[in-house]
Order: sequence, then C-alpha cells, then structure tokens
Amino acid sequence: MIVKGHRVYRGRRGAGRSGSPVLLTILVLVLLGLLLAFSLLPEYVVYHRDGVEMVVPMLQEDGKGYTVEGISAPVPYTGDASAAIQVAEPDYTNVSLASSAGLQYLTGYYVPFSKVNANGLETAVKEAERSGVKGLVLEMKDESGKLAWMSGVATASSNAANSTWDPTAYLSELKAQGWTITAEICCAVDTLLASANPDVALRDRTGAPYVDESGGWVDLWNRDVRTYIEELCTDLMAMGVDEIILSRVEHPFAEVMYTREIASSLNREAFCMNFSIAVREAIDKTMKDKNVHLSARVPHDVLTTGTDNGQSMDNFLKVYDRLVIETETYSDDAPLFTEKKIDSTLRFVPQMTWTFGGGSWILDPTVGASK
Repeated sequence: MIVKGHRVYRGRRGAGRSGSPVLLTILVLVLLGLLLAFSLLPEYVVYHRDGVEMVVPMLQEDGKGYTVEGISAPVPYTGDASAAIQVAEPDYTNVSLASSAGLQYLTGYYVPFSKVNANGLETAVKEAERSGVKGLVLEMKDESGKLAWMSGVATASSNAANSTWDPTAYLSELKAQGWTITAEICCAVDTLLASANPDVALRDRTGAPYVDESGGWVDLWNRDVRTYIEELCTDLMAMGVDEIILSRVEHPFAEVMYTREIASSLNREAFCMNFSIAVREAIDKTMKDKNVHLSARVPHDVLTTGTDNGQSMDNFLKVYDRLVIETETYSDDAPLFTEKKIDSTLRFVPQMTWTFGGGSWILDPTVGASK
C-alpha cells in the first residue's frame, strides 16, 4: 500500500486478538449467571427434621410443584415436672495427699489455750524440761474462736478474735535451742465466727444458728470458712511452727442445715473430707517449702466403735500425716494401725500422761481428768 509516496506494511491480524472481546463477553455472562443462581438458591433450600434439601420445581420429574407443610414450633410442657438431680456420693479410694517424706517422731508437752500466753508459756517450758521433753504442742485456737496470737488474718481482726500477744520472737528463740513447735487450731466449732458472720454458720431445724455445749458451729462446706482456716495455717507457718494439728474437723451429731444446697444431698463423711482435701491442697506448697506437716485430732471412738461425726480413720490417713488421739489404752490402740500396715510410731500420736522411747506422743498430765 502506498500513501503519499511511502510504502506502509500492515500485518495480518491474528485470530486470537480479534476473538478476545467475544471471550470476555462470555466470561462476564457466565459470572453473572452464577451470581444470579447463588442469589436464588436459598429460595429452593428446604429445612426439615431429616436435614437440609434443595428442591428446584422446574427439575421435578412429575412437573408438580413442591409444597412444604408447616411444622409448628415446640409447645412448652405444662405438666408437673418430676426431674431431680442425683448427686453421687464421693469416692475417696484414690485420694493420696498425706506425706511421710521427712516425717519424724512428734513429741511435745501439751499447752491448752488458756495457758498459751507470755507467762503460761514460760511455765510450760519449765514443766516440759522437768519431764525431759523438748517440744511444745500449743492450742492456738479453741472452740470460742479466739486466737492465742496476734495474726495477720483479716477475718480474725474483723471478728475480734486476735490476741494482743505476738509470740514469734519467743518461739524463734526456743527453736534456736532445738525445741519443736506444734500448733493446734479448732475448725468446725468457732463461736466468734458463727456469731459475727451468721451466713457461714450451720443452722438447726428452726433456721437458727446451730449451737451446742461446745459452742457455735460453722459450715465446713462454706468457702469462707475454709479460706479462714487456710489463712490461719499460713500465718502459723510464717511464725515458724513445725507442724499443724486441725481439731474438730467433724460434723455435729444433730441434723443441721448447710450454707450450700448441694451439701444436703451428701453425707457427713463428705462434710469432713471435702474440707480436709481443700485445706490440704491450698497450703500444700507452703508446707513443702517450709517442711511443715499437717495432722488431725480425732476422738478415740474413731479407732473402736466408730462415730457419726463424719470422721474415718482410713479416710483421714489419706489426707493427714498423723492422727492425734487422746487415750489411756495405747497398748490396745497401736496394733489397730500396724494391722493396716501403718507405722504407728510415726502416724499415730497418742496424747497421754506418760511417754516412751522410739515413737510419737504428746505428754498431757490432764488426760483422764475432767478439764
């Protein structure tokens, strides 16, 4: 081709370049079709009891439309319900919290709450020395709820349970001389706490706080009660005690009402064991760090006829390192431990009026006498 005296060559157009607009148009139409299909599909989705199904009328072989029969919504049941929650009794077979690691003989001279003060403690030390004993077992909290020391626990302050005496320095001095110090605290009977905070008290059948000849009772199911005991134990360990004895970890013999509804469906054994396990687990790390042991005081009946207070020798020995028992029949009691293949010299602590070598004991001149 010649244009104004120049030769111009125009190549032949390829078939692909000329077909691009057509392919683009087809692609756009396909995409629009897909979008339209997806927008309409929900109209043909049918939900029913057997699942989800897609029904497109134009694809029905018989040409008939598809009709969905309405299903009414569930109607609330208006009859009397007889459902009840069944709570299984706890199984303590696999509980294993007690530790005999590093356990040594526990020997000490017993000092009741009324004598745990500056003057009384000096007298007790002299009496212990005359008896050849170099250990003290101090009742630091009795059934009244009062403490024999000035604790740093807030609940004790609010209940006016604290003493004005701080024995920390004196106890440290005794320990430096080779004395062992064991502290005992009462748990379920706490008249001050039950009076100051009725919400944690056990109730009698009339709904009044439960009180018997020993004092006002608190609910060991209650978290606040457990926390209080845990904090007292921690405070005592900070003072340097070597062992802690929990007393009155028990259920009253009377029928009572609890602060937790679920507790009414569980037995007295659970009342004691739930508390014991919870306290042990809460303070276990501190105990191990400070090499402190945890024991329990139980009545003599636990060894013989049994008791209705929820305590069990077998169960308590799974949680507590030792059992402290006031007795006048040691020679009959010790075999009850050895028969169960339990070292009675380490894990059975008789509280009595005499001592012996090669075992644990608490010397208490008042055993057998009216206190």
